[in-house]
Order: sequence, then structure tokens, then C-alpha cells
Amino acid sequence: MNPPSASPSRPPALASAAQVDALREGGDLAGARQAAEQALARLPAAERGPMLLALAKVLLTTGDALECLRAAAAAHEACLSGAQLSQASEALVVIAQAVRQTGDHAAAVRTLEQAEALVHDLDAPLQRATILRALGVSSSMLGRHQHALSCLAEACELLAQHGDAKDLLSARMSLLNGRSRHADSLAAAEREDGIVCLLAEWQQLADEARAAHQRLIEVKAEGNLAINLSMLGRHAQAASALLALRPRYAELGLRPNEGLCLSELAQCQLALGDAAAARDSARQAIALLDGGGDANHLREAYQRLSAAEEALSNPAAALLTLKQVFELQRRQREDDARAALLQRELRIELARLTDQWARQATQDPLTGLANRRGLDQWLGQQLPRVERGATLVLLLMDLDHFKQVNDGFGHAVGDLVLQRVAAVLQPLCRSVDLAVRYGGEEFLLALADLDLAEAQGVAERVRAAIATQDWNAVATGLRVTVSIGLASAREVPDAQGLFALADRRLYAAKLGGRDRVVAEG
Repeated sequence: MNPPSASPSRPPALASAAQVDALREGGDLAGARQAAEQALARLPAAERGPMLLALAKVLLTTGDALECLRAAAAAHEACLSGAQLSQASEALVVIAQAVRQTGDHAAAVRTLEQAEALVHDLDAPLQRATILRALGVSSSMLGRHQHALSCLAEACELLAQHGDAKDLLSARMSLLNGRSRHADSLAAAEREDGIVCLLAEWQQLADEARAAHQRLIEVKAEGNLAINLSMLGRHAQAASALLALRPRYAELGLRPNEGLCLSELAQCQLALGDAAAARDSARQAIALLDGGGDANHLREAYQRLSAAEEALSNPAAALLTLKQVFELQRRQREDDARAALLQRELRIELARLTDQWARQATQDPLTGLANRRGLDQWLGQQLPRVERGATLVLLLMDLDHFKQVNDGFGHAVGDLVLQRVAAVLQPLCRSVDLAVRYGGEEFLLALADLDLAEAQGVAERVRAAIATQDWNAVATGLRVTVSIGLASAREVPDAQGLFALADRRLYAAKLGGRDRVVAEG
């Protein structure tokens, strides 16, 4: 008896973009990246947008700025082509965050403004809130405080109406951070008043986060409250708050925050005259921040350790610690140079992509001709000239019986026909004219500075050139002709009337037997 044949093995199921997001949010970055890359290798082009976006978010989290930018740019293009405008906008936000990671906040703002324009006409309040919050953070870092606060306040209003408690609390924390930076930029007296005003709001945010069981936001709000107390010279109160916060940061695994907490505690202890405690706190801060924290925070921790050693009459130890500060400053200059190079690389890549997006926005991908958006831009430039007496003629054309081409020869042949028609039109265009794929099998030539009789001659050349093409070279038995309707701005000066007249004459060309030009009637 033969053993039963083994059932054919099935390929593993592809992860969804939501599953990749869940892996990332759960901290499994390697698993998230692997799942996304495996899915992208098998997904059809039309379905790649959301997965590319999920991969870009993973790369953003791992700090691979350039790879993140490229993945997010590909996601943006794929989502745009699929009319997924909200996700296309989200991809731009990820690009902005990647650029911001390198410190290039100006480029981040420009990208976020593109994202804002993309969702302007969409009913997408949460997406708009995300963009406004990111704009606010970058604007704040650039010192554009009023603009930052306006963006962040609007984001909070949108989230209060449409978002959940966590998102609203996070946005409010960004708003308070923005207000803190603004206060810090003021003159001494105003600065102190501004910080005092924020104390109650930081406490309120911490209390509301605790009630909503948002522990991360709660401890970060309390940490900012403690730092503000220290800035106001309330060192004993600040030290007590920081001591209580330290184990909570450790419990949540927030190593850089714990390090900053200990460094700020050392500063308070120095101000209170407890140099021995300050030395211990600074040493612990350095251990936590070295290799895993902000370079400025690490340098401050070394400076506080040096001050503590000096206060304890250990000049040799203080000097040795200062040498560490100088070494950190040297390393920081090297890091800044590397960051500047990465910023330049990202700016060049982003400029290339932006130029590519601009072309795609006004160009038909199949034929390379302008699309309707490109035509709108052209008309926007030409119609004011018409009002001053210039001439303009539209040639609206439709390929005859094109459905029969697709049905009888296949869509691949149909695409080749459209491309060859485009190749006929392009040489007939002067630098002031525009050739357009108007939609489907419809094309349009927009001719500047020609009267109707001259344009009719161009139309006859187009008709003859298409009719006499060697269409057998594309497919045996294939024949293609075109019907054309003309309209001049001398007859109808406004765009809507011009198109209506050209369309009526195109219809007359069809009724008259096709493969002809109609310029009157």
C-alpha cells in the first residue's frame, strides 16, 4: 500500500500592515521589519502602499533615516496612485520625522506643509491633528514659538473632538513643552512668570494621565514639573519630586529619562549644598546616559560631577571629569559633522523626490503627456493673456472605436496605441503649446498664439499622421483613426465655454463619420 502523498506546502500567510505596526509598537523591531519585507516581496504593486508605510515607521524607530525616507517616499507614491490620500499624507509625516531626527527642522516643516495641503479637502481630522502636532514640534525647535503654539493648540482642539484620551494627552504634553520653550526664550522676569504659570498645568496633565491610566505620559509630565521647579530655584521641592520619579522611570524602562532625572537631581543637590549626594547622582546619571542618551544631557551630567568633586575638595577628580567634558565636546563636533552630511544627503534625496512628485502630479504616467492638472496650470497662465487679446485654440480629440481595440487586441495593445498617439502629438507642440492625455482615449492639444484657421491645419496634420501610422507593426489588422473638435478663445473666452464648444464639435465629427476635423458649427 502506497503511503498517502504529502499535501503541497503552502506559503506562509503574509502579515498585514496592521500586524507589522503591532510588532513595532510591541518592541519587536527585527520581527516587524522582516514581516514587512517578506510581504513586500510578494504583494502586487497596487497593494504595496500601506505595507511600505508600515516598513518606513519601523525604519524610523530604528533610526535608519535615509532608508526610512526612501521607504516612506515609495509609500507616498504608491498611496497617491491608489488615491489613498490620507495614507499618502501619513507617509509625508514619516518623511518629516526622519528628516527631523537629523536636526533638519526646516526641511521637516516644508514636508509637513505638503502633507497639510494633501489632506486640506479631506474629512480627516485625526490626520490633520497629527500633521499639526508635528508642525508644532518642529516650529518650536526652530524658535517659531507663536506658530508652534498655534499649530499645537489646533491639534489639541481636533483631538478633543475626534481623538482618544491618549492622543489628546500626548498632544497637550507637546503643547506644554512648546510653551516651556517659549517661556525659556523670554527675558528673565517674563521667563520666570511663564514657568510659574506652567506648574499647575503640568500637575493637571499628570493627574489626568494618572486617571486615564497613561503612566508614560504621567511620569513625563511629572518630570517636566520637577525640572521647572528646579529652574525656578525651588531645589528642595524639585529634588523630592525627582527622587520619587527615579524608580518609576526605571520600572517603565525609560533609561534616558532616568539618566536625565538623576542629572537634574545632582544639580538640585549641588544647589542645596549636598555635594556627596550630587556626586553619586551624577555618576549614576553618566552610567545611564553614556551610549544611550542625549549627548547634551551626558555633558551636563559630567559637568555636574566635576562641580561636585570640586565642592568635595577633589581637584584632580574634578579636572579628570572636565577632560571627559572636553572629549565629549570633541565627539559631539564629529557627530555634528556626520549629522550635517546625513542632513545634506537627505535634503538632496528629498529634493529629487519632491521634483519627481511635482512632475508626476501634472504628468500622465502611461504617455508622458500632461494630465488634466497640468492643463489647468497651463490655462491658468494663458487665460489672462487671452483677456489681453492673445489667441488660444483647443483641439479635443477622441480615438475612434477604441473600445474595439481593447476588446479585439487586448489592453496591452491599447496602451501601445495610446503611447504612439502621444508620440505623434509631441512633435507638433511648440514650446508654448501643451499636449494632454485628457482621459481614457481622449487627447487634447492646447495651442497658444494661433488663430482657428492655423489650428485647423495642425488638426488635419494630427488626423492624417494617426491614420497613416503603420499600425500593423503594433498588431496585424489594427487600424486607428481620430475625430477632432476645435474651439477658439476668440469664440468663447472662458475655459468652461471653450471646452463645451470643443466637445460639441468633437461630437459632430463623430456623427459625421469619424476620422475628421470639425472647426465650426
